[in-house]
Formats: sequence, structure tokens, C-alpha cells
Amino acid sequence: MKHAAAAAARDGGALRCLTFEITSTLVCRVQVRLWQDNAELPNFGAASLANEREWWRAMIRSTLDQAGCTEALDDETFPLVFQRIYSSFASPDVWAPCPEGASAMRHAKERGLVVSTEHSGLVVGVCSNVYPRYVDQNLPLLGLHRDLDFAATSYEAGALKPSRDVFDAAARKASHVNRLLHGRTQPDVAPGQAHTVLHVGDDLEKDYLAARAVGMHALLFDPDGKAADPAAERGVPASDVIRSLAEVPSRIDELLGAAV
Repeated sequence: MKHAAAAAARDGGALRCLTFEITSTLVCRVQVRLWQDNAELPNFGAASLANEREWWRAMIRSTLDQAGCTEALDDETFPLVFQRIYSSFASPDVWAPCPEGASAMRHAKERGLVVSTEHSGLVVGVCSNVYPRYVDQNLPLLGLHRDLDFAATSYEAGALKPSRDVFDAAARKASHVNRLLHGRTQPDVAPGQAHTVLHVGDDLEKDYLAARAVGMHALLFDPDGKAADPAAERGVPASDVIRSLAEVPSRIDELLGAAV
């Protein structure tokens, strides 16, 4: 990544946006997954249901049915069971902030203020396959909202990563918030300009390779060390695979042309 840092330095520290996947990157699941993805209702039912609550209702009903819990499906019982499960998935009983995520976000904000010029600012967002409630409730619950400038979700974009639609939505939102925070003369945040965006996520296909395909810098978050070999087979440099989000700040500094 040193050549990228040199290019960024020549461009006046032109890294303008840091994005994260949420699930298993900024936020860790502390309970076993309740169900598998439903091919009939992809992307949390964004295209076919009124809201993501209805997707939850369908998923919980399907899971109980598959488990043979027929007593929980009657008209009087199911609303009670649904509410208990639905509420618990917006609680710290299920989710926990991944270590060092908040610190990485804070570092990005602080460095962005230090290097901010007429044509350079740095904003922080999420670019994630999630539904709106995840951003509206779960991130504040875990204290991950304080340094978050924007959220681009698959639900709102109408497509799941690795589709570039989610990354393009992130770039549009980052451009707008960058001008709000750092001045109207700020240039667009463009995913096709490699020096402007750094994306961090835990999925080789949906995060790292998808971000690289649209021209972003990317880091593959691999806390368990399970992705190193598959990543190497796909040509991912070892320096782009990180075991801790504590490694993100130094990468930010490199791309800003101010490695410490």
C-alpha cells in the first residue's frame, strides 16, 4: 500500500471517505444465527414487503415452522413470540461492538480534521448489507453512532453487495456529507478513484473484492485468520488482510500521506 500512500500524498491527502461493513466488522454477533438467508425474500424483503419488520415476521414464522414449534404459530401466541424475538435482536444480548471499531472511526474523524483543506476532508460511513433498524437502533445502542456521518444500506439501495449499487450509494452520500462538513468546494467522493475511498469488511467477495472492483482501496478484516489462504489464492496482498481493526488507523495515515 506504500505506492498508494505516495499517490495520496501527491494529491494532498486525498482520502475522503472511510466505510465499514457493519455485521462481523463493526458489530459482532454474540448469539448463534437464528436462520439462513431466505432466497424468496432477499435483501430483507426490500422489493416485496412493506418494511423490514414484515421480513422479520416472515423469517421468525418460517423458522418456528421448520423447527416444529406449531404451538407458537397460533393467532394469539405468535404475536407475543414475534415481539420477544424481534425486540431481543435490537439489544446488547445479541450484538456487541467489535474491538477497536469505535477507535478506528474516531481516528478517521480526527485525522480528517487535521488534514482538511479546501479540497480535502474525510468522512466516515457504513456500506453494508443491512436493514434500516440496524443503523437507527443497533449502532447507537452500541455507541457506534458518534463518529458516523452516513449509512448506505443494501435495503435502501435495492441491491446486496457485491453489487456496486451499494458502493455507489455510499459515494453519493459521502460526497454530500463531505460538502456539508468541509465546505461546498469539496470534490465528489468517487469510488472509481482509488485514492478517495477505503472500505473495511470481513467478506472476501462482498467487501474486499467488490470494493476493489469499483476502484476503492479495501482491507479484509479477518480476526480468526481463516481468510488468509482463500484471499491469497485470489491475489489479495497479505498487507490488505488485517486481524484487528486497530490496524485501520495506520492505513488511514498511509493513505493520507502521513504515516506515523
